[in-house]
Amino acid sequence: MKFNALSAFTFSLLLMTACVPNKFNTEPEVKGLEGAAPVQTLTNPDARTDVTMRVGGTLIIKLDANATTGYFWQVGGELDTTILEEVSSEYTTDDHPPGMVGGGGTRVFEFKAVDTGQTILPLGYSRFGQPFDDMRTIMVTVTD
Repeated sequence: MKFNALSAFTFSLLLMTACVPNKFNTEPEVKGLEGAAPVQTLTNPDARTDVTMRVGGTLIIKLDANATTGYFWQVGGELDTTILEEVSSEYTTDDHPPGMVGGGGTRVFEFKAVDTGQTILPLGYSRFGQPFDDMRTIMVTVTD
């Protein structure tokens, strides 16, 4: 069987696409490893996100923010701290030229899975005492 240039191109294209991860595949490659990573990091997660963790695991959430506007991210509701507890919350500014005002930054939350169960982690963005202008709801499932 002879390969011409078009056949060789098509064959190589098929080989390359076979190596590309399927972005729609949400199942783990190996069953039973859901949440096995000791540290999981979400950067600007969608408004509704699901996370599976194991007891003792760490969840880091990074959200774009701009403290100079008076807006900040906060845990926006009752978090079941028997399942997931907040370890820290820190704001860091983006690099900017000296003297520049109004620059943005990132709010970084760290949570620790302390027991099995399921809890909702609501994060809201607003000025102090105001209704939330943006809300991110993360459903956290903690397993053994």
